Amino acid sequence: MSDAPIEIAADKTALKELKAARKGQIAAATARMKEQRRAVKAIKAQLEGAELTVPEIAAATGLPVSVVLWYVATLKKYGEILEGPKDGGYYRYRLGQALSPEAEAEADPAE
Repeated sequence: MSDAPIEIAADKTALKELKAARKGQIAAATARMKEQRRAVKAIKAQLEGAELTVPEIAAATGLPVSVVLWYVATLKKYGEILEGPKDGGYYRYRLGQALSPEAEAEADPAE
């Protein structure tokens, strides 16, 4: 006879215990992801049809400037927003098109 049914039951029990132990961490991660999606959506909504600086985006969204700067840098890296002309000490940003993986590889010759 095989010990497979006993091993499967032990694996299921271990998985159930692991999920219960990490329930709080999973909930916190889910909440962070929702907040990130809301922030990105708010930033993109402000940039629809407009070119704004980071402080202008922060004022319009109610997000801290440091948070907006972090998201703008990330969105710029992936081509979702584009850097425009400099306005005083700040660059203006506008919506762009996200790069496909193929286009991203062509744009980055280092890889």
